[in-house]
Amino acid sequence: MNKFLTSAAAVALLCGAAAARADDTATINGITFYGILDVGVTYDTHGAPENTYGSVNDPHLIQKYGNKSSWNLSNSNLNQSRIGLKGAEDLGDGWTGLFKLETAVNLSGGNIVDGLKTISMNNGVAQQSQTTFADSSHAGEAFNRAAYVGVSNDKFGTLTAGRQTTMQADLIGTYDPLYNGYGFSLIGFSGTAAGSGSTEDARWDNSVKYLYSYGPFRVGAQYQFAGTISRNDNGVAADVGFDYAGLSVDGVYVHKKDEISASPLSAAQVLTASAAGFDITKTIAATAFDADSYTIAGRYTWEQFKFFGGFEYIKSMNPSSPIFAGNYDIGGYQIYAPNNTAFTNNREQEIAWVGARYQATSKFEIDAAWYYLHQNSYATGANTGCSDTRASNCSGEQHVISLLLDYHFTKKFDTYAGVMYSDALNGLGNGFLHNNNVSPSVGVRYTF
Repeated sequence: MNKFLTSAAAVALLCGAAAARADDTATINGITFYGILDVGVTYDTHGAPENTYGSVNDPHLIQKYGNKSSWNLSNSNLNQSRIGLKGAEDLGDGWTGLFKLETAVNLSGGNIVDGLKTISMNNGVAQQSQTTFADSSHAGEAFNRAAYVGVSNDKFGTLTAGRQTTMQADLIGTYDPLYNGYGFSLIGFSGTAAGSGSTEDARWDNSVKYLYSYGPFRVGAQYQFAGTISRNDNGVAADVGFDYAGLSVDGVYVHKKDEISASPLSAAQVLTASAAGFDITKTIAATAFDADSYTIAGRYTWEQFKFFGGFEYIKSMNPSSPIFAGNYDIGGYQIYAPNNTAFTNNREQEIAWVGARYQATSKFEIDAAWYYLHQNSYATGANTGCSDTRASNCSGEQHVISLLLDYHFTKKFDTYAGVMYSDALNGLGNGFLHNNNVSPSVGVRYTF
């Protein structure tokens, strides 16, 4: 059965049951149907045509292919549009059984989000003619955001197993002043931060996660079993955090093998891949690497203000287990042109951010943030130590400044307007048609 119909049928059954309830919650027998629907309009000074399969269908952040001013009906500017089911069952003696199934959707096309499809759709397409694409941890799976089950106890903590966000992604979601919004946040739009170097690794398949808290302190650990997609892609992560008065702080460490950064095939690669029997609609180019990341972030609440800040260090290295042509990536996509030697010299990235939220009234909020990304020069040979645009492995930096206004008509329905400025300089701007973008967006969001 078509995987979309399968998940949609489950949602429809629950909707029908929930509709019979007198209150406004969609919960029956401990199972809740929930979601966020977020859609708006975006203008880009240096953008590209929309694509209705991605987490986003507008570039927002300056992209290599951004070449002209554009208007797009934009999806998930402030929150990823999603639908989901979650449940909690009292098992007695302080224990609770729980589960979660969640799917990201693109409202503009009515599609289950598939970031890798946006990449394969641009295989062989000239840069100036490409539509919006972005790598993603959502790759068309029926439940691409979450699919896990577990148990919880007030004394012993919570243990879950399945497909779930990493501890690093959890930290970014908690401490991003602009709500991880694709239309306004560098660490929201670009999954480099949440995925410890790779957007695809903001979620781990076949993983177990443990969370425990005692008073104001909390710890967590996560492990991904290797070999889920014919790669030695295991990962480990740990979190330590605390809350004190209005202050909340967390630190996260992640080590991940065989991370993947996907990109479209060139026109020449399309020809050779086709001749070798690859299905071009399900094939991508990819860079493989191992990564270590260390992050600390905090939030302080004072009266109507919340202040945020964070710093992440990511080291990317050549993979300890190189991948080969024909390896599979998430979502069943096949890798044709793997690059296992991109980081002969380690790439080191530093991401920093600060921001604030001001609750002007019970319904009106103002948010602002600054984000910064820097990479070292990890080039070899004649380009060693370079700090210009001649190669993508030269040192470079990116700046993002954003402002957001959000007004809640009701608890469930709000409207927002904001703008994001972004640039890409030196090595991070290699091959870009333009090196900056101004991207204002307006939209509405329905939460249930």
